[in-house]
Amino acid sequence: MKNFADLLRNEIEKGLPGTESQWQMASSDRMVRNFPRVPGNDAREAAVLILLYPDKGSVFTVLMQRHDYMGVHGGQISLPGGKREQSDENIIQTAIREANEETGVNPSLISVIGTLTPLFIPVSNMIVTPVAGWINEKPVFNHQVEEVVFLIDVDLKKLLDPSIVKTKPFEIRGEFLNIKYFDYDGNIIWGATAMILHELLTILRRRQDFF
Repeated sequence: MKNFADLLRNEIEKGLPGTESQWQMASSDRMVRNFPRVPGNDAREAAVLILLYPDKGSVFTVLMQRHDYMGVHGGQISLPGGKREQSDENIIQTAIREANEETGVNPSLISVIGTLTPLFIPVSNMIVTPVAGWINEKPVFNHQVEEVVFLIDVDLKKLLDPSIVKTKPFEIRGEFLNIKYFDYDGNIIWGATAMILHELLTILRRRQDFF
C-alpha cells in the first residue's frame, strides 16, 4: 500500500474528473436541475480533508458523524473540514487544521497528495476544496466531542462496490426528495460528502493497481 499515495498523486496530476463526476452523486434530480454549480462573489472558502491510510490490506479514510444541530449540515456524516480562517496560510492548511481539531490527527504525519475539484454548496454558500492526504499507518484519533459524535473508518474497497449506492426518500427542509447515497454499514453518506468521494472513486477506477 505504500505506493498508493504516489499512484493517486500521478492520477490527480493527469487531470480531475471534475464537476460532472461529482454531480453523479447529487442528492436528487431536482437538485441537479435547480442548484447552481458556480459560486457568486460572496461565496466563502472552506476545505475538507480526505485522510487516507493503510489498514487491513486496504486503504481507508475517516468520516465523522456530526451532532444534530440547527445548521444546514447538522446530523450529517461528513469529511473533517470547515471554513477558512484568516490565519490559514492557504486552503490546504485549512483542511489539515480542521482535521486536527475535529479528529485529533497529528498534522505533522500527513503528506499532502493533492486537491480535487472544488465543490460549490449553495445551501451554505461555500466553495469547498477537497484535500487528499496520506498517513503511513492508521492514526490515533481523538475526536472533538463538542462537534463530533463518532468517527467512521471507511474502506475504499468497500466504497467502490456499486451495490452500496442507493436511493430513498428523505425529508429536507420540509420536503421529501429521493436522495442518492452510499449505504456504508448502515451509515448514510449523502450530499456534498458523497459527491466529493465519488470524484475520488472515479479516479481510483482508472487503474487496477491501487490495491
